[in-house]
Amino acid sequence: MHELLERLGRGDTAIADMCARADQAWSAFFSELASADVGTLSARLGIFQPRFIELFDSPSLGETMMAWTAFANLYDTQTGWGANEQRARELIVAFANSNCSAEVKSEARSAVISYELDRHPIPSGTSGGERDHRKRR
Repeated sequence: MHELLERLGRGDTAIADMCARADQAWSAFFSELASADVGTLSARLGIFQPRFIELFDSPSLGETMMAWTAFANLYDTQTGWGANEQRARELIVAFANSNCSAEVKSEARSAVISYELDRHPIPSGTSGGERDHRKRR
């Protein structure tokens, strides 16, 4: 997060493009895995990390932004989680159980706190199902 804020403060306009590409990548990821269970999500996150890091021009920034942009893709500041809340809760477990780097997992825990997903228990039966992963604007 430090690198992101530093670069934004210095007027790095490439950040917006990288975040837009990350959002598109997450939309495709969630669409492809719409009916996937948590175990499958977890396995795919580990496979997705190297590709995701390529979206950013810095490995450390890519690791920082991976989890944040995942949750941001599912959340709408006007309407909240909506139909995406179940998937967001599954994503908590998937990141924790993934073979993503310690940095990605740490950022995922920070994002969970920031989005206040830690205030409610994770529902049982997190087995996938239909979700509306697209943001409503």
